[in-house]
Amino acid sequence: MTGPGTVPAVDRAALTTTMRHFVTGVAVLTCGDPAEAEGTTVSTLTAIPGEPPMVSVALRRDSRGLAALLAAETFVANGLAADHEWLAQHFARRSRPRGLAQLPPRAWAEPSPLGVPRLQGAVSWLECRLERTVTMGDHELVMARVLSGSANTAAPLVNFAGTLHAGPSTAPHTAQPVTPTHPERTQR
Repeated sequence: MTGPGTVPAVDRAALTTTMRHFVTGVAVLTCGDPAEAEGTTVSTLTAIPGEPPMVSVALRRDSRGLAALLAAETFVANGLAADHEWLAQHFARRSRPRGLAQLPPRAWAEPSPLGVPRLQGAVSWLECRLERTVTMGDHELVMARVLSGSANTAAPLVNFAGTLHAGPSTAPHTAQPVTPTHPERTQR
């Protein structure tokens, strides 16, 4: 029996599968100095609308990525490009080296304005300062103020149903206008 304030029992596996059918961007959060540079792959980064510009991201409470972010207080959210699946996989591994030497030098871009490591070829990057965390189950919801950023027109890497895919580019193209499939819905 359900009523106001109660939640019906659900099949957790089916619910998880359903939740994974929301398309999300894939980013790597980077932080730290060159010797201890750290990164973690996320698909939970989202903009918080309003002023000041902010983002949020959910990270496992026991993750080394969360520990590094909390210690650094500033980080860069690198929106991965469609050809960056290897970076997503690298930073998703729990056992990997620390520091800039964990990747070939060509993988790193110039640091952000505050000196935070950035990834070369990212479709976007946001330099952020930690503002607040909130415990949510076995995760921490990290909220951060966006200090600076940049974007390009490359195709992003996206996650759908647990699989990585190339997203659409924002580069100008010569596509033909879309013809409405429901003429009755067009204005006359």
